[in-house]
Amino acid sequence: DTRNDYEYKAGTFKGAIDPKTETFREFPEYVKKNLEQHKDKKIAMFCTGGIRCEKSTSLLLQEGFKEVYHLKGGILKYLEETPAEESLWEGECFVFDGRTAVTHGVEEGQNTKCHACGWPLTPEEAALPSYEHGVSCVYCIDKTTEKQKEGFRMRQSQILAAKRKRL
Repeated sequence: DTRNDYEYKAGTFKGAIDPKTETFREFPEYVKKNLEQHKDKKIAMFCTGGIRCEKSTSLLLQEGFKEVYHLKGGILKYLEETPAEESLWEGECFVFDGRTAVTHGVEEGQNTKCHACGWPLTPEEAALPSYEHGVSCVYCIDKTTEKQKEGFRMRQSQILAAKRKRL
């Protein structure tokens, strides 16, 4: 899985390896530290839409890996074309638009996003006491100060006020 940690958390393929990267820029270092001993093995990679897969495939081939494959069109194409009952996908696919995540048929999923840290949240995580819309979630509640949370609350109240004006 060539995607970032928060994308992996939303969903991935059965048996996929989580590189535990916060950004794609960390992927080359992950390869050097963790995959060097596997240069003779078949490696299949995937990402959301295909771009990171192509870049990571090129990287591995340049590093001397022999058999490197990637999912053409990425996860989105796979979810669009593969029926759920035949799929190896588990969970939802994080997307970078207002939907947060999608499922098979590229239908909007049930996950939401924490607007404080950007992590995808399952409905169960959004129901936890740590979740305050626009302010905190289980992944960031202990990583922000009370002053930051107050700023997030102010931003959230401004967003709600703007929405009410448009009604």
